[in-house]
Amino acid sequence: MMRFNPSLRLSRLVVLKSGLRAYDEEFHAGVNIIRGVPGRGNSVGKSTIADMIFFALGGDLTRWKPEAASCDQVLAEVVVNGSVVTLRREIAEAPQQPMWIYFGDFDTASGAGTDGWQRYSYRRMSDRESFTQVLFRLMDMPEVPAEAEGNITMHQLLRLMYVDQMTPVDRIFRAERNDSALRRQAVGDLLCGVFDARLYPAQLELREKEKAYEAAAQQYGALSRVLAAAGEAFNLDFVEARRRSLEADIATIQTEIQALKSHRFDERQLAPGQSSIVATIKTDLDRVNGDIAELQVLVGQLTYNIADADMLIDEIQRTLARLREGEVASSALGPLNFLFCPSCFSPLKDTDHEHQCKLCRSDVEPDGDRSRFARMRNELEIQLKESNHLQAKRREDLTAATLRAAKLTGIRDTLATEYLNLTRNYLTETDAQIDRLNSRLGYSERELIELQRERQLAEQLAELSRMKAELNEDITRLKEDIVLWRGQRDRQQENVYRMIQERTAMILAKDVHTEAEFTEESDVYFDFSEDRVTVNGKSGFSASSLTVIRNAFHLALHWVSCTSPILRYPRFLLLDNIEDKGMTEQRSQNFQRMIAAISEKLEAEHQIIYTTSMVDPDLDESDMTVGERYDFSNKALKIGLGPS
Repeated sequence: MMRFNPSLRLSRLVVLKSGLRAYDEEFHAGVNIIRGVPGRGNSVGKSTIADMIFFALGGDLTRWKPEAASCDQVLAEVVVNGSVVTLRREIAEAPQQPMWIYFGDFDTASGAGTDGWQRYSYRRMSDRESFTQVLFRLMDMPEVPAEAEGNITMHQLLRLMYVDQMTPVDRIFRAERNDSALRRQAVGDLLCGVFDARLYPAQLELREKEKAYEAAAQQYGALSRVLAAAGEAFNLDFVEARRRSLEADIATIQTEIQALKSHRFDERQLAPGQSSIVATIKTDLDRVNGDIAELQVLVGQLTYNIADADMLIDEIQRTLARLREGEVASSALGPLNFLFCPSCFSPLKDTDHEHQCKLCRSDVEPDGDRSRFARMRNELEIQLKESNHLQAKRREDLTAATLRAAKLTGIRDTLATEYLNLTRNYLTETDAQIDRLNSRLGYSERELIELQRERQLAEQLAELSRMKAELNEDITRLKEDIVLWRGQRDRQQENVYRMIQERTAMILAKDVHTEAEFTEESDVYFDFSEDRVTVNGKSGFSASSLTVIRNAFHLALHWVSCTSPILRYPRFLLLDNIEDKGMTEQRSQNFQRMIAAISEKLEAEHQIIYTTSMVDPDLDESDMTVGERYDFSNKALKIGLGPS
């Protein structure tokens, strides 16, 4: 059977209470029926098992039934895109419980103790990943921002794959508080394969760019008005020309002063009190030089470490790429079968069974390679993320050290200039010419300081102008891209939605016709954001018919996902309301037979799990059933019974 990715399949569910197994059943691909004894099959724990599956796969559940709440842990062995993984969560009333993940099957995980289990929180925390990120990576599912508060979680996906009994029958998604139309639409688009990963980030970026443009325009206008009120025309060319002229005047004055001093006195001497000032400046100068030398060493070390880390990150990325290529090659070629011994070239004997190495005769786990691939890939992804985080910190430190060194260099130059001035010849008598030149020098230096302030204003004005132009260009480009991508998404969405609508109508046409208007030509309409399905523009059906419509829609969505690889729906459906709201036995069993018939025709790997207390007699005798028939004396959860 071929497989479309993403693919999710439950292969074993175990519920523990005080170290004992209250439930332990294996599941299979295709249809899985959890059933009660007809006539005595209500309130026997079927919905509790459905809730356990939802929770084990990542759903957020806090309102437990008393028997379920008395249990401790639920473990699920699942096959994700062909890789076997075991998930473990602790049953608690507190929301957002973490998940432990083991890359391997349940039996290996049970014997591993605490080794190999990795704990992931419900939500990402700083640089720590959530279990949603890990499971999304295993499914090759993109991380999608739903709204400002975060990305779509595994819980949100499961709301569209788990049809429970507590949600009103006219709703599509499993009900929860603080739901939002935007989030439902994002989940629906993602699972239908019509979510354009470029569109939502572009819309967020456009919103931020427009805010930044508005802020820059306000600052530019305010600064321009202030400068206009001062009656000055600022621009960088004018300021730069004035600065060069002032610096040339200052250099000339300083040369003239130095020349006058040199001619007047041949003997060097310091004025009274100047010795201590010179000593202080010399001490400061030595200290600053020492700090600069240390910073230069630090800059050199950081530069070397950054270059070394770049090589490490490149190597991790190449290893990840080679690992993905190896996984693809392994999936395509399968295990290597030797006919002759590669050492002595003697013919090799046939193996004793299918899962045995022909060369060394060791038992081979069929899905072992995939689990190892998944574990290695996860570890490398985490190492890459940590390396990138440390590299960013090194670059910040390098920038800070470089800026600090530049600042200290400026201070050192100032101290050096002052030190040289004091240690040159000093004139002890008043010289009118030197005084006049010093006055001019002081005036020019003050004007130069003022000019520096004006230069900063001119630079700020030029920067705001440049920023406005760039933001305007970005906003134009983003708007054009959004219009283009939205059009592409709408065309693809129309095709997928039409297939779901047509197949929902096909399923409804085979209902037992208590609603005469259900035909293959029925006009089925659904809207994820509005969370509703209508037939022929009508939603006011009987409760049992609304249940059939809701289940038909979910079955159709699952059906389309198994025939169209563009959908990101994981080919997994969990139904806990087959005979909800007064459904007759005849109608319930008719729908069960439709599920089995549709599943039998599907060529893609899939899984449909449903609960019923009105199991169809033919299906009851098939290999689709899971576990025993439950009644009041034999409930699904064996509280206090079973081997450890």
